[in-house]
Amino acid sequence: MKVNDIKNIDFSAFPSKEASLLVYESQKHVPFSIKRVFTIIASEKCKRGFHAHKQATQLLICLQGKCVVTVDDGTSKKNIVLNQPNEGLLIPSTIWGEQAYEANTILMVLTDQPYDESDYIREYKDFLFFKKME
Repeated sequence: MKVNDIKNIDFSAFPSKEASLLVYESQKHVPFSIKRVFTIIASEKCKRGFHAHKQATQLLICLQGKCVVTVDDGTSKKNIVLNQPNEGLLIPSTIWGEQAYEANTILMVLTDQPYDESDYIREYKDFLFFKKME
């Protein structure tokens, strides 16, 4: 996978006077079956991520605040700003990801795999080696 394989996904918003409804439905709005959902709540500026997945695909959605996502395929890097709950960033497997959060940011992540520590590549040098072996 390459940085160019990363996709932005726009979700439909159904606003009313009182609230907006956003739907993230497997195989319809989300291009895979959702196996895991988690949120990261950043009460202050911070950086997280710093890993790649061997198998898992992730869809990142910023529900509140601002998150700058850096994606890296071992040769190219790209920064993408997430700051709207109707915009998602689809990150395929074998892409290194890092996130820089503003204070009071909530990021929701949908994945196509359950948690499995053996799927993670946590050292950048190991990631580069893995990419050469693909």
